[in-house]
Amino acid sequence: MRMLLERQDRRDEEFRRQQQTERDQKLDAMLSNITSTLDNLTEQNIARRTQTMQLHNTGWLQGPPAFSIDDTSPSLRGKSRSKHSTGSFPQIKSTPSKAQVKAAAKKDAYYRQLFGDNEQLFKKRPLHSILGMLSEEVREKWMHYSNTNEDRRLLEQVVSQYRQRICELAASEGEINVGSEPYYQRNTGALFDAIRVVLEDNGVQPLLAWHDTHDSPLRNDRKPDGTLIELANASDSKDWRWVAAVVEIKDDKASENNKVARGQILEDFLDMARDQPRKNMLGLGITKHGKVTAYVSTCDSIDYAIVGKLPALDTNVSSEEYAMVRFIAVLLRYLDPRHSYVVSQTSGIFNDINLVELVPPPKQIVNMLSGSFREFRLKIADDKAFSGRRYYIHGVRTWLYHAQIYYATEAGKVERGDDVILKLQWHASDAREGDIHKKADSMSVPHIPQLVFAGDIEMEEHPGGWEVLVMHNAGASIKDHAIWSNFHNACVIVDAFAGFSHTLLAASAGDGSDFILHRDVSASNLLMHGKDHEPRVIDWGYGLVASAQNLNRTTGLPAIVGTAPYMSLRVLYGQFKRSVVDDLESLFLVLSYCLCKHYGKPDKDWYRRMWSGTLSTSNLLMERKDWLESLATYIAKMNLNSCPRELSELAVDMYMALFGSKEYSASDIINSEADPRCSYLTNAVWAEIFSKSLEIMELPHVKKLLRFAKDSERDSFAEVDMDED
Repeated sequence: MRMLLERQDRRDEEFRRQQQTERDQKLDAMLSNITSTLDNLTEQNIARRTQTMQLHNTGWLQGPPAFSIDDTSPSLRGKSRSKHSTGSFPQIKSTPSKAQVKAAAKKDAYYRQLFGDNEQLFKKRPLHSILGMLSEEVREKWMHYSNTNEDRRLLEQVVSQYRQRICELAASEGEINVGSEPYYQRNTGALFDAIRVVLEDNGVQPLLAWHDTHDSPLRNDRKPDGTLIELANASDSKDWRWVAAVVEIKDDKASENNKVARGQILEDFLDMARDQPRKNMLGLGITKHGKVTAYVSTCDSIDYAIVGKLPALDTNVSSEEYAMVRFIAVLLRYLDPRHSYVVSQTSGIFNDINLVELVPPPKQIVNMLSGSFREFRLKIADDKAFSGRRYYIHGVRTWLYHAQIYYATEAGKVERGDDVILKLQWHASDAREGDIHKKADSMSVPHIPQLVFAGDIEMEEHPGGWEVLVMHNAGASIKDHAIWSNFHNACVIVDAFAGFSHTLLAASAGDGSDFILHRDVSASNLLMHGKDHEPRVIDWGYGLVASAQNLNRTTGLPAIVGTAPYMSLRVLYGQFKRSVVDDLESLFLVLSYCLCKHYGKPDKDWYRRMWSGTLSTSNLLMERKDWLESLATYIAKMNLNSCPRELSELAVDMYMALFGSKEYSASDIINSEADPRCSYLTNAVWAEIFSKSLEIMELPHVKKLLRFAKDSERDSFAEVDMDED
């Protein structure tokens, strides 16, 4: 028995030793893995940091890390610490959270959608054509650069300096995976830096400075991968107004037509033009294998051309790589940083404009400023536009500024004139707002601001495309006034809408030979001015002058124009017949928006879909049709809480006039070739909506509207056929 017990003890002891050996082996393997990992981190410290910053930029790394490794960690004490006694290691997060993944995916989805919505604007052009859009000098310099031994010598110096710079960066920061986004980010910066150094060594001062902004946001928190800034303003690299070009960089997985990259460049173009009126914008996209594409945004297209490739590090320089070096060298050396500005500037964006120099007499449509004055100028009150269609990629773009007129008299004195609004505009069609505004004034259309100056900006590359207008101050938007909730002010709002109606109806009535449709009635274009709250209808840039003798006149203008949240059902549907009823329906939608905004408690998602302007016209049409299908659904969706009775009754009366017919449903209105409402919705019928308000208060604009309706001989509204060419 004793022998059996001893044998069992030996077996147990052997088993324990075996287990201990296995544990020791596992521990040694773990220590070896940790040591190997730390060695790898030490060798690639900068590379890891770069990649981590890239993840931060896309939202994949935010908040505290899941775990970290550094030289004070308990797991590194003793034997392993002796190898790594100094230095620290980047904090590493094992996986991004679901929220962070969704945020990054949502951002990429937005860029894809932005490109998809504007894909038809992209036109491939020869590179010399792209450069000619920037300036004729840049095009000529690029075409003839490297024709001399001196130019070729400079290009060779750049390539040598570029490779030397990358070797220095690799030695100090560590290697980066070839073909990754950080790899091309580093190489792009090295190329710009090499060109700058070579130019300066040869006595040439570059006009532009490179800024690596992929981890340094500009003032609206967006981060293009790089920007070119006017060297004189390089210290203010956060301001989009000084950006002369943008650069977006992707890795080898992205082709030259990558949707995310192109969407990012489009968003960059929007930011560049938001506060700085521009004729065009320049962007560079760097994608698979360092391929470089140049993009130039004009007001009617996005033109692009293949430039070349970033130079490789260990092969002979190819023609594509030399083309890239040559292109960047020409940009830095010859591209005027202000090449795209619509108006030359002295400080900030611009603050002092000689209107006659900007618009010479042959180009002037209206000029009520000359008289006995030797000169008249505009001084901008603020260097940023206060309103306008600035955030658009295609079509009409406008910038509005508060300004003052200053006159220089024959005696040499300077006198200050009126406060005015300066409007700069690319109208993207043959119709000029100045012409339409002047026509409306000749028809004695009420409630439009006085136009004191208008004309085409002298610009060879865009003949007739840009115009400037100066008009008297017209007040603030109706959406800012509609918050008033007492009885008296609610009646003032009713009176203002009567004034707006009078303007639209009088313009459509015309002068016997022509009539005008506004076609862009929106909350931003309906204003109230002065202590008497005079109504004003502005922005006639989409207006259409039609012949009263030929009501079926055709035009090449597209049918869907205006501001989407306020477009009528028929406009959203794409019907080509257009009448003032569409303008009146837009007026009704402006009132509905004001009530939702200030007095309603609608569903937040529904409110965003209806009024943010982000839905496609087809989806907005379906949402709108459901909302306006019945008076009950119209009222229920807005969920008005404490709305003044005078305003809610006006909204209901407008709804009934537009959609309350028992004979025609909303579907009938949309699908009919001609708007059936034109046969029964007359001036008198519309004016009658406002008449009941006179029973409780004397409202001057309501009385004027009623008088106009009584005097008007038009029995029904005329339509214009908007068939496209």
